[in-house]
Amino acid sequence: MSLDDRTLRYYGAVCETGSIRSAAEQLGLAPSAVSRAIGALERRLRTTLLERSARGVRPTEAGELLLRFAKDRAHLEELLTENLDELHDLRRGRVRVAAGEGFIDDLVEHGLNSFLANYPGVSVELSTGGTDEIRDLLLADEVDLALALHTTPHRELTVVRQAPQPLHVICAPDHPLADLDEVTPQRLADEPATVLPARFGLRALTDQIQRTHGVLLDIRLVSNSIHAMTGFVLAGLGITLLPRFAVGRHLTSGRLRAIPLGDADSGRVHAQLLTRGGRTPSFAASRLLEHCSEQLDSLNPR
Repeated sequence: MSLDDRTLRYYGAVCETGSIRSAAEQLGLAPSAVSRAIGALERRLRTTLLERSARGVRPTEAGELLLRFAKDRAHLEELLTENLDELHDLRRGRVRVAAGEGFIDDLVEHGLNSFLANYPGVSVELSTGGTDEIRDLLLADEVDLALALHTTPHRELTVVRQAPQPLHVICAPDHPLADLDEVTPQRLADEPATVLPARFGLRALTDQIQRTHGVLLDIRLVSNSIHAMTGFVLAGLGITLLPRFAVGRHLTSGRLRAIPLGDADSGRVHAQLLTRGGRTPSFAASRLLEHCSEQLDSLNPR
């Protein structure tokens, strides 16, 4: 059953004024037009909606139900309009973000904090994970946007923006490699190292570099935590291969060094801002996309 807003407005005016003639004057219509509309409404609902009284017409019991429905519907439409305006003006909203752990410090410090300060009515849900996990979250529409490194191209993923983030050898300042201008892949042979698990794009690239140059790292720690990997290197237990921004804070403090890796494949790494293709982002997600896109180049540390 479909009840159009115009007929409900006519009916509400009749109930409010107590007269079809008065309602017609209020609406700027002929009384006969209002009468026909009410009659059509009664036939559609198969019930009498108005009854005559000494003061004119008033709603029947069924009419009272319809009047309450009409008022509730008008209120909900008004509320919907207000909520849509709030979303459009970013007075409210929610954005779900997935990011590799290496992005977290820079993302929070340079991206999310300023965004949240500018839009206090918007909340952000931030998840971390490996490249494969982040891809799956996007494809399942469980997040609105993602930041990841070295993702495998997928027909349903859109790269909104990307910035080069070549791999570096990350080591302690007193490590034998620390003072080199560049580390060749051959120098990595048998170096104690910590690496990411196989589900991460950077791990696939690390394995590819080893295969290409016929070298093997002495892998001592496999972890999905950049924090744990950094702790391994800070303790002087070995090296790791990461972009500079992933350990930017420790580079700034001088606790770690980052030496360029002399390998063509290492330069193919990009930090990528991703969405699922074909999905229209919310107002809040669109604004955060713009915000993160502007911040992507600043990932190169200090």
